[in-house]
Amino acid sequence: MFDSRKADAATQGMGLAWLPYWLVRERLGTGALVGLFKGRPEFLYDCHALWPRSPRMPSKLRAAVDVLAAALPKLMT
Repeated sequence: MFDSRKADAATQGMGLAWLPYWLVRERLGTGALVGLFKGRPEFLYDCHALWPRSPRMPSKLRAAVDVLAAALPKLMT
């Protein structure tokens, strides 16, 4: 799991951080962080939702998966 403390540390000048774009895009936009290796391909991360096999998926779980599926593409651009 990604932790914003690493982005905070990099923002405070404590070193380099290799973090997903969705976690640092605002800091890059404000200039608080500077991207390195520009022009190189971005690294894409897979995201999986796993749940125990059962004959019927609970409605709360179905709702959570639907929310994640709708929200993640917006966060990854």
